[in-house]
Amino acid sequence: MAFRFRVDEPVEHGFRRIGAEQIERARRQLQSGTDAAGAVHETRKCLKRIRALLRLARVGLGDTVFHAENARFRAIAGTLAAARDDYVLLETVVKLTAESDGPATSLALRRFKEVVVADRPAEAAATADHRAEADTALERAARRFKRLRLEPDTFATLEQGLVRNYRKGLARRDAAYAENTDEAFHDWRKCVQARWRHMALLSRAWPAMFEAEVEAARSLSQILGHDHDLALLRAKLALLPPDALPRGDAHEIETLITTRQKALRHAACPQGEVLFAERPKAHGRRISGIWHGATAAIRAEAETSSTEPKADKRLRAKAPAALRD
Repeated sequence: MAFRFRVDEPVEHGFRRIGAEQIERARRQLQSGTDAAGAVHETRKCLKRIRALLRLARVGLGDTVFHAENARFRAIAGTLAAARDDYVLLETVVKLTAESDGPATSLALRRFKEVVVADRPAEAAATADHRAEADTALERAARRFKRLRLEPDTFATLEQGLVRNYRKGLARRDAAYAENTDEAFHDWRKCVQARWRHMALLSRAWPAMFEAEVEAARSLSQILGHDHDLALLRAKLALLPPDALPRGDAHEIETLITTRQKALRHAACPQGEVLFAERPKAHGRRISGIWHGATAAIRAEAETSSTEPKADKRLRAKAPAALRD
C-alpha cells in the first residue's frame, strides 16, 4: 500500500486508489486489539496522508467537495486527538527530563509528569470508545471516496494543488517568523507536512530526486513537530490548578520550553529557506515537467517493447535494472 501515484495510471484512478488504501489501513489499526496508543498514532498518520491527498486534488474536486471531505476527515482525527495529545505530552516530558541539565528543572518535570498521569482517568475506556467511533466514520468515508471525481482528470489538477500548498507554505513561513507564536509555527508545520507528502505521492516519476525532497521536508517537519509538542506542554501547564505544582516548578518548565523553542525555530529557519527556495509557479512547472517526462518515457518504453523481437525482450528482462535502458 505505497502512498504513491503510479506514472502509468489515470490521475483520478490513482487518487481514489490511494485514498481507499489509506482508509483501509487506518481501519485495520483501529480494529487491532493491542497497543492502543500506537494504533491511534498510526491512524492519525493515515488521516494526515488522506488530507494531504485531498489538498493536492482540491482544484479537481471543487471547493465544496474538498471542504466537506476535509472537514469529515479532520473530525475523525479530532475524536482521537485527546488520547494522542496526552501520549505526546508524556513523551515530551520524559524527553525533556532526560535532557535536563539542572536538578531543579528535572524535579519540576517529574512532578509535572505525576500530575499529568493522575489527570488521565479512564483513558483506556475512552480511547476504545473513540476508536470505535472513528472506525464507523471511516467506513462511511470509504464509500464516499469511491464516488469522488476529478475534473480535469489530468496532472494539471495536481500541479495546481502543488502550487497552492507551496504558496501557502511560503506565506506561513514568513508569518511564523514575523509573529513568533505557537499557532503561527504550527500553521507552517502543517504546510510542510503536506509538502513532503505531496513529494512522496509523486515520487515514482523520479525516485532519487523526490526522495531527497521528501527527506528535506520531513526533517523540517520534525523540528516544527518538536516545537508543537512543547507548545502542547505549555498549554497543559497553563490549564493546571494553581496548587497542582509547588511554587517555582511552573516557572522552571516555562523557561525550559521557551529556551528549547528558540533553538528549534532558529534551526528551522535555514531549512525553510532551502525547502521554499523556488517561486510557487516555478515549483509547479518543474514538478509537472518531471511527471510528464516520466509518462513519456513509459510510453516510449511500451512502444519499443511492442516492436522489439522476442529474443531481445528476454535479454532485457534478464539484464540488471541499471543496464536495461
